[in-house]
Amino acid sequence: MTIDSVALLALFGLTPETLPKLADGAEYLAVPLPQNVPTESLDASEFQRATAYGNRVAAQQFTASRVLLRAVLSHYLGCAPAAIAYAQQNLGKPTLAAPHAGQLHFNLARRNGWCAIALCRNHPVGVDIEQVRELMGMEDAAAVYFSANDCMVLNQLGGAAKQRRFFELWTALEASCKRLGLRLVEAQTVSGNQSLRVSHHYLETEWLIAVAV
Repeated sequence: MTIDSVALLALFGLTPETLPKLADGAEYLAVPLPQNVPTESLDASEFQRATAYGNRVAAQQFTASRVLLRAVLSHYLGCAPAAIAYAQQNLGKPTLAAPHAGQLHFNLARRNGWCAIALCRNHPVGVDIEQVRELMGMEDAAAVYFSANDCMVLNQLGGAAKQRRFFELWTALEASCKRLGLRLVEAQTVSGNQSLRVSHHYLETEWLIAVAV
């Protein structure tokens, strides 16, 4: 039995009416992932990737995120979730393949049971999601990936303010790398890139989302 996008969206507490309206800019959605979802819409490569995790929870979260992505994309593309085909850009960044190539840009991130999807009709996008929390080795990570100015500002903060600023910088970096199709080790290429626009969005649960366009 083929399950349509409306039925799949409902599994994530979504309806077509609650999905963002796409105009010229980027939009996003973020939801917690359910444990078990129908997988009929997935293709062979997605099943293979899920199996490769070797961890039941990680495989379930990967599978749920891919089902969600197909449900969301099918809503905007006007096709069945299973009819969506993917291609890969540099470094494996997924994009839409024919017959929907170029119709919609998207990016997906998941973390500890949450999934965020960024969407844009006109420009490539990148997205990251993190839970703002205490993190060991924060200064060491900042010294490796952040600019000298960002590190100086970060070191002047303390407590919750420092945690929030660190994850704002980190998610912006991750989202920007994904927008450009770069590895995190190439993050220095992102620093100072004036062509990128990054927006941050806090959820009530202290989850932070960054969207780069």
